[in-house]
Amino acid sequence: MFGTNKKAILHTNLIVRVRKYKNEQPYFSLHSNPAIADETKARLTAEKLNELAEINKADDNWQEQFYSVSLTM
Repeated sequence: MFGTNKKAILHTNLIVRVRKYKNEQPYFSLHSNPAIADETKARLTAEKLNELAEINKADDNWQEQFYSVSLTM
């Protein structure tokens, strides 16, 4: 990111966590390890986190889902 080429384009993928209580507005946050460079690994990570969220669901009022979002700078 801090190289000599100032016109370089950087690509990364963020893992975004979305939580929602009943019909309220959703809460957005970044996962604890939010950036993954490889798009395929980021998508697979989001899928695995969604599977874990479904397994660990303790309260039916809360909904939790993870997304992989591409970011280009």
